[in-house]
Amino acid sequence: MSEYYKVSKTYTGYHQEVVETTEKFTWKHISIDSPAGPIVVDFFDTGSRSDDLVFVFPVLGGKPFIETHFAKYFAKKGIDAAIVNRSNEFKDPKNFDNLESIFRQNVIRDRLSIDFFENEFGKRDFGTFGISRGGINVAVTAGVDPRLKYNVIVLGGTDLVDLFRDSTQPRIEKYVQAVMADKNLSEDEFFNLLRASLKTDPKNTAHYIDGKNALVILGIFDSTVPFSHGMQLREQLGNPQTIFLLADHYVGLLYTQTVSFLPPSKEEGLFPFPYIEEEAISFFRRSFDTGRNWMIYPYRALQLPFNLLAEGVGNLVTGVRWILGRDCITRTEGGGTYWEFDMKRASKESSK
Repeated sequence: MSEYYKVSKTYTGYHQEVVETTEKFTWKHISIDSPAGPIVVDFFDTGSRSDDLVFVFPVLGGKPFIETHFAKYFAKKGIDAAIVNRSNEFKDPKNFDNLESIFRQNVIRDRLSIDFFENEFGKRDFGTFGISRGGINVAVTAGVDPRLKYNVIVLGGTDLVDLFRDSTQPRIEKYVQAVMADKNLSEDEFFNLLRASLKTDPKNTAHYIDGKNALVILGIFDSTVPFSHGMQLREQLGNPQTIFLLADHYVGLLYTQTVSFLPPSKEEGLFPFPYIEEEAISFFRRSFDTGRNWMIYPYRALQLPFNLLAEGVGNLVTGVRWILGRDCITRTEGGGTYWEFDMKRASKESSK
């Protein structure tokens, strides 16, 4: 694996421009010249000259307001943050045959970005934060490069082929149908072809991450990145500290302050509470040994009953599915045994 994601030549230069200057941080837009092509990074520099940096991995598609929100939030709390921007070429069904090459190249570009921050800004202690696709990318790149030591994965999962099959995300279903039509494939042929080609997958990398230095946050009603795939990822990581949200993939954003519904401002309003942000801040401060995050305790007091209920409901849902035997499969991999519940396939079989 080290050879497969090897960085043969490092970056050759860079240039930067200032996007915004605030009292807490300077937002710098940096373009890095590298053998893997230009790498575009948004760096939120607190000016503290610390050894610490958190990479915020982008979510899937659209404007980057979610990752930008979290990077700014971390910077306002005194933690340098950076977003390594990604192209969305993988979303084009015409690039299906190149998926593995695109995913592999993303990992190499991430590693080059780490080189850059080590050399140009003296960073030595690295963390990551990722939601959804970003969380999946964390589970890959942090498994490949041990310099990414402290990792927060939110609403992520593992086993991308089965995740594609099980997800209820309309964009994924539309993508699958488009590729099947273009290549004249049956559904089974599509997934067999994908499984044969895709190597850059958390199921092959996550077990290299130290679970003692990880935080996982899952939504028990998540069907976009299905909850069962999040639980598999949790086990592959070695059962790290886990927070269970009583939410699906999108309601999970109500545990963040990505968009505030009550004043004083859309970025720092009264509701929703910035619960995920403050849990991440607490994790990083503890990991970087920069003190406690006292702000988290009121949020935890409010959230505790919901966390306990969510964990109980999550275990109950898993147990009921197992008891009903709804297309339940056991799979042994990497020394662990995983339960898989293919509800979509079970529904298709019952309709037949």
